[in-house]
Amino acid sequence: MTGFARARVEKLIRTAGAFRVSAGAINRLNEILTEYGMNLAKYSVEIARHNGRKTVKESDVILAATK
Repeated sequence: MTGFARARVEKLIRTAGAFRVSAGAINRLNEILTEYGMNLAKYSVEIARHNGRKTVKESDVILAATK
């Protein structure tokens, strides 16, 4: 499964306050974010389909994120 760009994940960690970031930390956070994002997207699609729509709306994503 393709994740996010390594540079973006590293920048995210550095923005959180890290001065140095290991490759392992970047890879692991990338895996976690990708898995969480995929689960959120799948649940958003379920919500849209349950409401009889093919289009996933912002409200579906917000609802999925709160569950």
